[in-house]
Amino acid sequence: MSRFTEIEAFIEVAQQGSFTQAAAHLDVSRSRVSQLILRLEERLGVRLMHRTTRSLTLTPQGEQFLQRCRTGMNQLSSAEADLKMMSHQLTGPIRINSVGGIFGEQILTHALTDLMSNHPELSVTVDYSSMLVDMNRDPVDLVLRIGHAPAENTESAYLGEVHHSLCASPAFINRYGFPQHPDDLVRLPTICGTPKIWELEHLSTGERQVITPNASWRSGNSNAQRIATIEGLGVSRLQTLIAKPELDNGKLVSVMPQWRIEPTFFWLMWPRDKKLTLRNQTVRDHLIHHITTQLKEMT
Repeated sequence: MSRFTEIEAFIEVAQQGSFTQAAAHLDVSRSRVSQLILRLEERLGVRLMHRTTRSLTLTPQGEQFLQRCRTGMNQLSSAEADLKMMSHQLTGPIRINSVGGIFGEQILTHALTDLMSNHPELSVTVDYSSMLVDMNRDPVDLVLRIGHAPAENTESAYLGEVHHSLCASPAFINRYGFPQHPDDLVRLPTICGTPKIWELEHLSTGERQVITPNASWRSGNSNAQRIATIEGLGVSRLQTLIAKPELDNGKLVSVMPQWRIEPTFFWLMWPRDKKLTLRNQTVRDHLIHHITTQLKEMT
């Protein structure tokens, strides 16, 4: 029995919060995943998870072990990515369609410049339009998106969670006061991006609310949303990484911090029905490793 297989199953169960979902992701049976976790616990001599019919949580020992396992897996991924990069001379075009803002324009750019410094024969084209693309038909090799689930008919890699904060300017709060409940947001001017609804959860009670904000400003560009919020045009649902500098310097204030906005996820996608070239595979693996590493460092 491979220790690696047991640890891989443990990480997947912890990440998914479900034996069933972990089994589907690993393409094995649920009983197989359960067997792997039990063998891992027996070999280590500790209980890693509390399991009931309705929930699954890690024990303190499980939380500590998970962090060490993730560190080890990241080191293995880094070693693989570096070896691939050294063993292949990459040439030719790479076409990427990406979200903009801090995730596409900053994180992706850093990953790509690191790549091209070692492979100057690559030719990279990045389109930040976030247009709807058919990866099996349109001239694009890789796509980066933020959302709850990757597009259908694609292969994908999960890169990390995207957290959001409700924000407003001090001038806006002086004029309208602090909202106390999600229902208050429906009656206030709001600054919105692409999502038409906001999903919120109360941190203490677990109450969940789904609202349709009254958008006085709507833009798919996160920087435009940030500027409009600073100028006092409304309450906004900003990506936390983008809002943090202004929250720290007082240009923005946190609104309803007792309510958590449901996080979304960052994905890298590639065509399911087209065989990737060695160049595309290597670039894909490089981006997965470097973007996940950057996200962890920034959060």
